[in-house]
Amino acid sequence: MGNPDKKVKKIQARHILVAAKELAEEIKQKLDDGAEFAKLAEQYSECPSKKRGGDLGWFGKGAMVRPFEVAAFSAQEGDVVGPLKTEFGWHLVYIYEIKEDIDPDEGPPTGDEDADDKTLRLVAENYAHEFMMLGYSSKKVLSLFTSAHFKSANAVYNILGAEVVNEVIAAVFGQRNEVGKSK
Repeated sequence: MGNPDKKVKKIQARHILVAAKELAEEIKQKLDDGAEFAKLAEQYSECPSKKRGGDLGWFGKGAMVRPFEVAAFSAQEGDVVGPLKTEFGWHLVYIYEIKEDIDPDEGPPTGDEDADDKTLRLVAENYAHEFMMLGYSSKKVLSLFTSAHFKSANAVYNILGAEVVNEVIAAVFGQRNEVGKSK
């Protein structure tokens, strides 16, 4: 049971990630003209979440890079935020559900609790891709999955296991599955 005095806010969002600001602005115009966010995410986004229409699932504070988090947590339900710049590129973020004042232990799921292996593999792909975009090596990415500092990535690692996460990292980096193996 959680602490009744400690309440948190969680957001469910989709995003589109592109390298060029101009493209992000073009996509924003299409959204303003009534285009469906999920379809544009599938078409344009450079993030593996594009396979799910850009769906990031539920997240709380501390789960996203700072500029993304500030924009998302300042928005209202139904808002499209951006284009906004992070170290990953240019984002458009669609906030489609917000839960406030919830017990952190009982709030909406973060996605790990009931997710099937296929969904968790996609989540692992997203993490591996984002860490790779930050310039980390495949071995460093594996160490980030096992770090307690990255609770969500660590939860995915603990559920899927080392072998599957190694396969995912190798696929993202275009390598044979040598990650984490001793020579």
